Amino acid sequence: MATPAASAPQSFGDWFDARAKAEKAFVRVRFQVDLDGDDRDDDVACYVFETPKEWVTTAPVILVGLATGERFALRGQGLGPGFAECPRSLLPSTMNPLKILLIEMSAPTGFRAEAFLRFDKKGPLLTSSRTLDQRHIRIVDLVRQEAELISFEASNATPTDGGDIDSGQESPPVRSSAMLASGTKVPAPPAPVWPSWGQKDWAGFSDANLKVQWLRKGDGVTLIATLQDDHPVPATDTRVKAILAADHLELWWREWNAGSARPVRLGVARTADGKPVATWLQPPDRKDTPLPPVRWTAPDRMEVDLPISWIRGRTPAGTLPSDLEPPSERTELTVAFSDNDGRGPETLLSTTPKRPDGETFSFLFIAEPDCPFPRLSKRVLQWVPVSQGTTLRELVW
Repeated sequence: MATPAASAPQSFGDWFDARAKAEKAFVRVRFQVDLDGDDRDDDVACYVFETPKEWVTTAPVILVGLATGERFALRGQGLGPGFAECPRSLLPSTMNPLKILLIEMSAPTGFRAEAFLRFDKKGPLLTSSRTLDQRHIRIVDLVRQEAELISFEASNATPTDGGDIDSGQESPPVRSSAMLASGTKVPAPPAPVWPSWGQKDWAGFSDANLKVQWLRKGDGVTLIATLQDDHPVPATDTRVKAILAADHLELWWREWNAGSARPVRLGVARTADGKPVATWLQPPDRKDTPLPPVRWTAPDRMEVDLPISWIRGRTPAGTLPSDLEPPSERTELTVAFSDNDGRGPETLLSTTPKRPDGETFSFLFIAEPDCPFPRLSKRVLQWVPVSQGTTLRELVW
């Protein structure tokens, strides 16, 4: 006797329609958009339930059903004290070539936030975020690899109370790169750089240029730096003085120990015969720390391998937990290219507009292996996988 063929799993649409009808859920949003890049539409729905109080509903629950069969629920608090609202999709644009799920969050205090998400079979990936409270606006865009912080002391109004932000005292924006270390085999495009010193001697990117890209490889990251210089100056030997007098790359990061941090500074150059040379310009606290592997893969391109444990950041006491789910990480790290003319530094290009000094850093976001973007923390939007037997009501947060 022939074995009966296994029935195909119920589609998201059929499953959700049946659940919503049986449980009397109110569907507020329903649409389709490709959120994982496989050129197939994925399902998005947002629903609420009425409560015993008239005209009051439960907090919205957002469901994402991938065409590959995986399903996820997002609900509750988001990037801070704000609660999630029903989402909308963002189509590709000149600013962002990806299809994105935008989830907005708000709180009675005036706090607002936005999370811009993609998905894979394991859950949501964070591509960008924006938060606004009574003192700051923070923007991180991992597609453009830019970060911006605006601080203000409002005398008569804040941007969250309906007043005019211009009536307060707004500080100039603090910008930096938000570099992305992809967990795939393809690095993200180069991160933004600025002339942070010697701008009067800099004739533009044809004079000197730095392109910074990163890849995650297991428990480490690899910097891929492309240097362009109209007048290359190699190191005459391996001494620190010779490296500083030559065109060289510098990497800055913080080393944490017993709750305090100290800057670490690595210098990398090459000799006239193409030999890579590296030195600690500001060494780690641990005296026996070896120099990391350095390779010149082309006359204008070098690679530096760094263990993530060396550069790992720290969440200061009293702050919110990280928005990223391990092994995704965020840390502070600056990359700089010192363009020398043979007599000394001429121009410094770096991933911060301000000259690196061990106090001001750009960001490095590290995706988990096989992922293009870092994964959103499960603490954010309390997201969980959803099985075929899950009810809609049990997902209410």
